[in-house]
Amino acid sequence: MAVLLCGAAAWAQTSPAIFYSDIDSGPNTGGQNSKGAFVNIYGKGFGATQGTSTVSVGGGLADNYPLWSDTKIAFQLGASAVSGSIVVTVNGSASNGVPFTVRAGNIFFVATTGSDTASGAFATPWKTIVKAKSTIAAGDIAYIMNGVSQTALDDYNASLQISSAGVAGKPKALVAYPGAVVTIGSATGPEFGLRTPQIAGGPFSFWTIAGFVIRGNNEGIDLENLSDWRVIANDISVPTGSGPTAVVEGSQSNNIKFFGNTVHDSGLGDTKLYHSVYFTTSSNHLEVAWNTIANNKTCRGIQFHSTGAPNQFDLSVHDNVIHGQICDGINFATIDPSQGPVLAYNNIVYDVGLGPDPPDGSSNYACIDSPGITNVGSPGTGTAEVFNNTFYNCGPFATSTTSSGAISIQGGSPPVRFRNNLIIGKTGEHYVAGNTSNTLISGSNNLFFGAGAAPAQFTANLNVDPQVANLPVLDFHLTATSPAKDAGVNTGITHDFDGNPRPAGAAFDIGAFELASTAPRPNPPTAVHLVVH
Repeated sequence: MAVLLCGAAAWAQTSPAIFYSDIDSGPNTGGQNSKGAFVNIYGKGFGATQGTSTVSVGGGLADNYPLWSDTKIAFQLGASAVSGSIVVTVNGSASNGVPFTVRAGNIFFVATTGSDTASGAFATPWKTIVKAKSTIAAGDIAYIMNGVSQTALDDYNASLQISSAGVAGKPKALVAYPGAVVTIGSATGPEFGLRTPQIAGGPFSFWTIAGFVIRGNNEGIDLENLSDWRVIANDISVPTGSGPTAVVEGSQSNNIKFFGNTVHDSGLGDTKLYHSVYFTTSSNHLEVAWNTIANNKTCRGIQFHSTGAPNQFDLSVHDNVIHGQICDGINFATIDPSQGPVLAYNNIVYDVGLGPDPPDGSSNYACIDSPGITNVGSPGTGTAEVFNNTFYNCGPFATSTTSSGAISIQGGSPPVRFRNNLIIGKTGEHYVAGNTSNTLISGSNNLFFGAGAAPAQFTANLNVDPQVANLPVLDFHLTATSPAKDAGVNTGITHDFDGNPRPAGAAFDIGAFELASTAPRPNPPTAVHLVVH
């Protein structure tokens, strides 16, 4: 059992922090009680209950808060909301802002008590998600109420196929109503839970899919030939997944925001070609953030591998928790940072590279891997950046001594620079895999502990106990006496994994967590919260 501890202590939130919202635009009128769209925001430090705390949108106070917790708030925009930043204010302390556009659009509802011949209004909802996705126009939002499910075949081997598009600034959106449990797909049903088919009429761009339980017989989500999708806060699992694909797969898909999803307990473990999250050919401008990828019998946690087009670029992988993978945690197989940044930061990756070798051949077993593959065009140049991550127990699969370790950067890869990373190994493990090309890795101010001396390829290493809060229960927060405190260099990011400001002290800390002020968190929860995997 793996436990990630998330409690208030010396590393508590110094002010509320918003990580992301589900929708990023919508109307402030219409819908339930004519108070406009519901918006869910996710972060930390909001407080267990609302009390006197508020949310504002463009400076105008939001209306109606059906859900308030320390990490999630649901609210309606209300008449005072205008375009601008969403800001949470807790006990007089304001959060960062995330952008939101107030615009025209219709709001519809789907409920188990509804009828597909009804109007779709709150009082007269539709009955099925298929009706909603087939009817809404650009700029419209459909909220799906508790208990609704779409598990039978819609079309194209999917429980829900989407073959229409929104437009720039006016996406279409399917969103679970605040607090609702809504299911798309089935592990024993159609091949795909949700997909965009490769048919005439595309690309099927500009959609938001948020808050659902998504299942599939072989893929949970399949995105093909599209752009500008937001896939937000879904629970995705495909226990019987297999073959050259993934639980979540995107091909020829650009400008994707994949935020806050949980991808878990998937895969049969019978092939090295099936992954948890996989963006392949001609997929660029991707942000994969705040996700939990856990306890999968898939090969890699997050993979980028372009099989039929030039190498990929403008890839940002940050603030994810990844654990329980047979092969790599993060795999940048085909990258070209000279065309756009390739970044991995604020990630917590542990217990990956567990093995064994899949039946169809050996693989690589690292926390982060760049195998240097180019299938079309010239090899990538420029420098990929890996910084302020926490890696632990990377590649314990002992029979693969050359391909297991925290870091694997192989010949053909562009150079990769490592800074401010906290890497904790166990006896017999490797910080740098034996297949790494030493000329391709550089960096400084990393802390290595537990698996011997620090690698000579980096400068300004620390090779001491990092004094994390509680390693046996996988709490990687720094304690007040940690040598990682103020031991990093400025990497340009403004927050840590918890949303605390960087730097909090004289300099950046090493690892995914910044040691925050000891000031108490506003409206703290009454007990420590344990997330058990």
